[in-house]
Amino acid sequence: MTELTQDVRVAASVEQVWADLTTADVAAWFWPPRLEATAVVELEPDGRWEVRSEVADMAVEGVIRAVDPMRLLDIDWRWAGERPVTQVGVRLSSVSSVAGQVTQVSVTHRGFASPEERDAHVQGWTDCLQRLVARHEPTP
Repeated sequence: MTELTQDVRVAASVEQVWADLTTADVAAWFWPPRLEATAVVELEPDGRWEVRSEVADMAVEGVIRAVDPMRLLDIDWRWAGERPVTQVGVRLSSVSSVAGQVTQVSVTHRGFASPEERDAHVQGWTDCLQRLVARHEPTP
């Protein structure tokens, strides 16, 4: 099995980033606005973590496996209608910065059947995490 890991720094507190990931607010940034995403998050083991777009006819259907508030979120992950389940782990940590509060976000996606399957997810995670970063960038 193969995996991918991506890290970004977000100009926001751990509490703010945690809320972005663990409330229905995830729909506001996870996919581009044109997809009109909705989300359901049941923040408990075996709870749902889903982001859905009726416009694009696609959804991620997740089951929360572990929660450590403000630190970690582990999800069994699958695209709606597809069989393989992979695992996504999100880790948050506060980073010292003279510019204000900064959160390190590390996403590890495991369980891909092949390097090609993993590679097909790299751009999606890159785009997704950049939208999270942009959400907290100061406006000029």
